[in-house]
Amino acid sequence: MAEWLEALGRFTLTKWAVIVGFAALGAVMQRDMGLWGRALTFAAGVMAAVVFADPVRSLLSLDQGWSEALAAILALTGRNWAAYAIRASRDPAAAAGEILSVWRGRKG
Repeated sequence: MAEWLEALGRFTLTKWAVIVGFAALGAVMQRDMGLWGRALTFAAGVMAAVVFADPVRSLLSLDQGWSEALAAILALTGRNWAAYAIRASRDPAAAAGEILSVWRGRKG
């Protein structure tokens, strides 16, 4: 537990503001979900940015200046993944058909 708190403490206040801001922006813009779905997608966006920001930055060999921008992108991406998972859980057959049509190169 102490390792997680130490890792979370490494982020600057600016980085936390960017992560929370972009995850909240994505959750607010969600029109087809209720409060519970928005909260879930917000949490997924924050966790995606917190967990993957530094590894992706290292993988792409980006300097520290890209940290906030990458965190914003990951917050929105994580939120989108969670939103799609929630939508797919409502109608799995339609979601599978959509994935197959994208894979085959057809427009959805």
